[in-house]
Amino acid sequence: MDTAEKLARLTRPRIIDISQPISSKTACFPGDVPFSREVTLTYEQSQVVNLTAIKMSPHVGTHADSPIHLHGDMAALEEMAGQMPLAPFVGSALVVDLSPHSGPILAAELQAKLPSDARLPQRILFRTRHQIRFDTWESDYSYFALDLIDFVAQRGVKLIALDTPSVDETSSKELAAHNRLLHHQMFWLENLDLTGVEPGTYFLVALPLKLMEAEASPVRAVLLDLAEGA
Repeated sequence: MDTAEKLARLTRPRIIDISQPISSKTACFPGDVPFSREVTLTYEQSQVVNLTAIKMSPHVGTHADSPIHLHGDMAALEEMAGQMPLAPFVGSALVVDLSPHSGPILAAELQAKLPSDARLPQRILFRTRHQIRFDTWESDYSYFALDLIDFVAQRGVKLIALDTPSVDETSSKELAAHNRLLHHQMFWLENLDLTGVEPGTYFLVALPLKLMEAEASPVRAVLLDLAEGA
């Protein structure tokens, strides 16, 4: 492969969408606010445009939580989604396939997938499902064990993500995994769709919206496969 071809592949990588769809059919965490829309103006009425208004929890679909989700005063407007640093959400990422998997993801399960001398990128994405049913709430899902969070934090990982609704189990009242991630100043993504992704290293782009009064943000998460051209 000559230099020109290598450059072309870098500038036109294969783009893999790893976001779950958001619609009125999208399941959300029990008790949270699902997506809904109101058509506020139609083209038929205006002869110019269609307009809608939407209502939803920012935790619907693929999203990133901000620190204020777990502590602090919402009225103070500090540590909101729009104030999170962007760097953790952009860069080299390792996809690890544990599917099919449910329950806590242990450090030993990650270690079993890695060479003993493996150097981890700053972002790790866990595939735990063969199929994503975005329109069905499934409480039996994978989440992060505390020893996994400690293990990757000690190796310089800045973001971990998975294809389930939460980094904690459904019944958790302490949200121990969320709080351990905050303790290590790490970030995380929930509700990915990795069903079409092979294990390996990619370039992640999953930027939160600049929502200055919200405790989380939807993201359009994609992986760039730099090994293949478009």
